[in-house]
Amino acid sequence: MAEGRIGFDGRVILVTGGGRGLGRATALLLAERGAAVVVADNGAAMDGAAASSGPAETVAAEIAAGGGKAIACTADLAVEAGAEAAVQAGVDAFGRIDGLIHFASPCPDLKAADRLSTHDLELVMRVNPFAALWMARAAWPHMVRQRYGRFVFMPSGAIYGAMGNTDYAAAKAAYLGITRCLALEGPRDGIRVNAISPSARTRMTDRFHPSAYAEWFYATMPPEKVAVAAAWLLSEACTVNGEIFAVGGGRIARMAIAENEGAIGSGASIEEVGDLMPRVMADDRFFHPKDLGERSARVAALFGFDGRLSSDKEFAVKPAAGAGD
Repeated sequence: MAEGRIGFDGRVILVTGGGRGLGRATALLLAERGAAVVVADNGAAMDGAAASSGPAETVAAEIAAGGGKAIACTADLAVEAGAEAAVQAGVDAFGRIDGLIHFASPCPDLKAADRLSTHDLELVMRVNPFAALWMARAAWPHMVRQRYGRFVFMPSGAIYGAMGNTDYAAAKAAYLGITRCLALEGPRDGIRVNAISPSARTRMTDRFHPSAYAEWFYATMPPEKVAVAAAWLLSEACTVNGEIFAVGGGRIARMAIAENEGAIGSGASIEEVGDLMPRVMADDRFFHPKDLGERSARVAALFGFDGRLSSDKEFAVKPAAGAGD
């Protein structure tokens, strides 16, 4: 049975990359459903250059013209102060922060391994995992006080492997760990954390080489078909936590982190590893642990031991001697 109409009245949601593409589509949808939206976008080009306030201000004005509530934020998410300012903009304007969806990302030109740019690597890391964690840290206390919050992060199909995409894929892969770890900390305070690997026509995919596939993709994958899934994950109706979804063209699929049972040897020689590898590669007995504690229990059981790490309810290791907070 379909759910009743989902609304966002009284909710304040920060949408990074909100001036264009996926972010714009999501910001407009959230506002149409009653959310007050922080349209965070510094208007930079795909390489991070040529910042402009135009995209964020245009979308905020479009929302306001339609009777909605929105403010533009052009803070630079590549720096800690800018990421924190994006969260604070929502608190200052609307008194709270209920959700954060992080679309913003540069996409450097593809490069072979021996031509990787330190500048590009640092930028894509700062705007993706660094900014995500800076913003989560800033928003978390507000959500704890409210006993409510939603985060949606954006990994990418690039994590499956794509030539020349190593820096971008590395930054996007970081969201897998961020999502799974933050999801363990949130439930007691009503906070849910999930992720979307989107497929949509955007500035990035407009750079596909001309082909029949590209034409099919552009016709099938508008950003609005990702925005609906993003909005559900940001809503009170969201019932999932710590999940990663592939979304595009109306398709929603669960992505999983899996491990097969493998083979157990003596661990005594390099040669034994080579002997075991065919069994390891052929093994289709996969399990899908929800967290490190569950994974530790499953692996221990393969060795005949009944026990596990307690990493889902408490920190699994003690602080280093003499370490501060």
